[in-house]
Amino acid sequence: MKLIVKNTFRDKTDHVTVYEPGTILEVQDKERAVDLVKRGLCAEYKGKKAATVTLGDETPEAPAEDVSETPEETPSEGEKPNSEKQ
Repeated sequence: MKLIVKNTFRDKTDHVTVYEPGTILEVQDKERAVDLVKRGLCAEYKGKKAATVTLGDETPEAPAEDVSETPEETPSEGEKPNSEKQ
């Protein structure tokens, strides 16, 4: 849901980021969007401008790497790689 900031507020997760009036937000969590509107911090935005900031996860996490394969050991400093040992 797109929102436009009406009153300055801080980000709920990092407490450092400040959203200024006029900033357009894309909020992924509908409950959070409704809460921001209800508290008077934002209003729903129907305009064509692209969102300046996206709140919430916009893409799912990348799948974990497959660790079933044994990685090639890296030689310690000053040690020859396995391919060079004889």
